[in-house]
Amino acid sequence: MKRLAELVLESATDYAIITMDLKGLITSWSPGAENILGWPREKIIGKPIDHIFTPEDRAKDVPSKELGNALTHGRSIDERWHCRQDGSTFWASGEMLPLLEDGQPEGFLKILRDRTPQKRAEELQHLLTQELGHRIKNMIAVTQSIVNQSFRNAEDIPTAKKAITDRLAVLSSAQDILLAGNTDGTPLADLLAKSVAVTEDVTRGSRIKMNGPEVHVGPRAAMSIALIFHELLTNALKYGALSQAEGWVDLSWRFGDLKGVPALDMVWTENGGPAVVAPTRTGFGSRLVQSGITGTRSVVELEFAPQGLQCRIHAVLKDIQEN
Repeated sequence: MKRLAELVLESATDYAIITMDLKGLITSWSPGAENILGWPREKIIGKPIDHIFTPEDRAKDVPSKELGNALTHGRSIDERWHCRQDGSTFWASGEMLPLLEDGQPEGFLKILRDRTPQKRAEELQHLLTQELGHRIKNMIAVTQSIVNQSFRNAEDIPTAKKAITDRLAVLSSAQDILLAGNTDGTPLADLLAKSVAVTEDVTRGSRIKMNGPEVHVGPRAAMSIALIFHELLTNALKYGALSQAEGWVDLSWRFGDLKGVPALDMVWTENGGPAVVAPTRTGFGSRLVQSGITGTRSVVELEFAPQGLQCRIHAVLKDIQEN
C-alpha cells in the first residue's frame, strides 16, 4: 500500500504535493512539486513553506494564516501567485489540509496546481471586455455628435441624411481597420487611404497623393483622424481643389516636434482649384477639424491661401499612438 501511494505521488507531475510539520517546515516534496516549483527535493526539505509564497504575501503573514485556517476549518483553499526557485511567479490553485493522527494534528498537506494559462486568459478576457466597452462608448458618443451636429447645420433633411451617412461610413471604415487586430496600432497610411476613399466618386482618389513614413496610431486617435480628413475631403469635393478637373491634393506626414516633444506633422494641401475664400460661418465639419485629434495634445493650422486650402495638424506622437 505504501508503494502504491509512492507511485501515485511520482506520477502526479501536474500537481505539487507537499507535507509539513506543525511549524510549517517541509517534510516531503513530490516530483510534481519539483516540476512546478523548481526546487530539488534535497534543497527544500526542512525549509519553511514560506519559500513558495511571494514577498508580498509573506509580509502579510499569509503562510501562517493559511496553516491556521486549515487547523480551524479543516481545510484552507486559495488561489494566488506563488514563487518558483528562479524567482518567477505562477498562479496556483491550492488546498491546505491538516494531517491527523488519532484526531490530533500532526502536520499539513498542501496540494498545488499551476493555473497560470487560465489566469492569463481570464486577465486577457477582462482587458478585452474593458477595451470593447471603452470603444463602444466612444463610438456612441461620436455617433451622437455626428447626428446632432449634422442636423443642426443642414439646410434640409436630405442634406442631413447624406452628411450622416457619409460620416458614419468613415467611422465604419476606420473601425474595420481597428478590428483587423494589429497589436501595434492602426497603420496611418491604411487609415488615410480608407478615409479618402469613402466618396461617391472614388476615381478622384487618384488625385490625392499620399506620402509619409510608417507610423501606427491608437484606436481613439484613428477615429478622430479618419473623420478630420473626411471633412477635408468633402470640402475639397464641394468647394476646393477636387471640385475642378485639374485640381489635386497633397496629403503628407512626417515626424517633427511640438514644443520640444516628438510629434507627427500631417499636412493637407490643395492645388489647382478655384480661388479660396475663408468661410463666413463655422459648421460642424470646420469645428471638427479645428478641434484637433481627440485625446491628444495637438495644434491645427488652417490657411486659406489663394492657390488652395492648407491644413496642418501637429500632434504629440506618444498621444497619437497610445490613445
